[in-house]
Amino acid sequence: MPNCTQCGTWNPDDKNVCWRCQTALPKPQEKKKSAPRRFAGLPLYLWIALAFFFVMLFSSRCFVAELSRLAG
Repeated sequence: MPNCTQCGTWNPDDKNVCWRCQTALPKPQEKKKSAPRRFAGLPLYLWIALAFFFVMLFSSRCFVAELSRLAG
């Protein structure tokens, strides 16, 4: 909890009023969690993984075809 706005005294997290001057303490604001970026309902990292998978699949087929052509 922040220091008292009136007298500057530190207060524990469980207090609603300053223990020294009895001034109401400001309520802590909850931090908003950021949601993962989404595209077409799926997280962006999943789209990147799918693209990488298809690129590797295509390149491996080209590589195997080239090796079989060279081997005879």
